[in-house]
Amino acid sequence: MKIVGGPSSKELARKVSALLNAPLALTKTKRFPDGEFYFKFDEDISSEDELLIVQSLYPPQDLHILELFLMLHTARDLGVNSVKVFVPYLAYSRQDRRYLKGECLSSGMIAEILENLGADALYTVDVHNRRVLSMYKIPTYNLTASRDLARYFASRALVDPIVISPDDEEIAIERARYAAETIGAEYDFLEKKRDRHTGEIVTYEKQMNVKGRDAIVIDDIISTGKTAANAVKILKKQGAQRVFVGVSHALLLGEAVRLLNEAGAEEIVGTDSVMNKYAKVSVAPILVKTLKGNS
Repeated sequence: MKIVGGPSSKELARKVSALLNAPLALTKTKRFPDGEFYFKFDEDISSEDELLIVQSLYPPQDLHILELFLMLHTARDLGVNSVKVFVPYLAYSRQDRRYLKGECLSSGMIAEILENLGADALYTVDVHNRRVLSMYKIPTYNLTASRDLARYFASRALVDPIVISPDDEEIAIERARYAAETIGAEYDFLEKKRDRHTGEIVTYEKQMNVKGRDAIVIDDIISTGKTAANAVKILKKQGAQRVFVGVSHALLLGEAVRLLNEAGAEEIVGTDSVMNKYAKVSVAPILVKTLKGNS
């Protein structure tokens, strides 16, 4: 197997390569003056049996998606026998059905294109809506970073820690449970509702046993920061000593960081599924563990 590092995830690809002891394929990329993407393999890969393309789809997601499509198409067109894709942040994963009449099934479109371009398997991390993976005909693997995020916070001399999900959906509570079990802590959750027309979020407060304790909010995506900030505010109001925020995909758009800090967040930690200064936990080890388990 050779590893192909896409433009959005070159450092992550290097980590995967080192952990797998698999070489990085030599590639060349550039952008033309009009913005079009150029990609080529700088070595003969026609005899390669298997490639793993590493490309996360964080913003600008449309650019990163097209880059992934072009890399995948090139690999198959040049005769590679098997191409797997590791897409830690799988953009357009909120829509597995039409909630409002006339909506685009964007997640289904992404699945259809990846399959038609020849992807043999998809690996992702904490997909926002697990149901979108049922739209794929190829094998899909939804890995979780919640355990590794919990281990990171365990080094912070936590006081009687409790893990909190800011959302009451089953998949969100499951992530909190995984994190809590990893560090031997309790877990709880808040209830969140979103207006499908306006996008406004309401987090309902409930009494939790957090007074004098350190709390860890575990989430899959932080975009505007409103949901996580609401959770932090509630926890601080109820007497939590410190509130840490761990997120698999730290998009942190607009005023998200300011909202979290003003709410009282002690530290914001993301993974290298999104490359920014908050990417303090790597998702490379969880992918490599899964790949070795399937070999």
